[in-house]
Amino acid sequence: MNILVVEDEKIILDGICEYLESLGYICIKAPDGQMAIEKFQNNKIDMLLLDVMLPIKNGLEVLKVVRENSKIPVLMLTALGDDETMIKSFDLLVDGYITKPFSLAVLGKRIEAIKKRYYTETEIWVYEDVRVNFSAFEATYKGQEVKLTTKEFEVLRLLCQNENQVLSRSQILDHIWEDVDDAPIDRIVDAYIKELRKKLNLDCIKTIKNVGYVLQRK
Repeated sequence: MNILVVEDEKIILDGICEYLESLGYICIKAPDGQMAIEKFQNNKIDMLLLDVMLPIKNGLEVLKVVRENSKIPVLMLTALGDDETMIKSFDLLVDGYITKPFSLAVLGKRIEAIKKRYYTETEIWVYEDVRVNFSAFEATYKGQEVKLTTKEFEVLRLLCQNENQVLSRSQILDHIWEDVDDAPIDRIVDAYIKELRKKLNLDCIKTIKNVGYVLQRK
């Protein structure tokens, strides 16, 4: 998941990003409001952590631009405790508000809660250098777009939704080809798994001999 972190204090910005990256998130940094808008426009952003007091353009100005173009979740970071700023923020549809100083652990929990609320059906999946947006049918490996077929997306999504659970070839066939009168032979699943491994370098898809497959992170 790509998180745009907008904070003008370098120590705080670096600390937040280092912590979130340790949790597996990908952080994109912006030290001012203008750069935040540019980063938002030029990158695929899944969540925004946004300070209120920023140089060039303040956080509320950034938020207005974001909301004109996207419904991504936004968590406001600020040292301000006044009601007016909070009301303006919620009027622009933010998803949370956390006041400095805050614990990184608490921030992590807030992000996790927002993530579950927005991406409950594994719409965005990230593993090492792989990023897949199932709702948009987009996949990248090391930042480069990878073309997947619709069925490849469906097979991968099924494995992600059942992470750490072994799925037999028959289970995968029944789910992916449930609307087809003449379902293909079960070995077709092997071909799709082979393509996913090759295109996205997915060593997390394990073969269970004589049974099927399981998606298992390291």
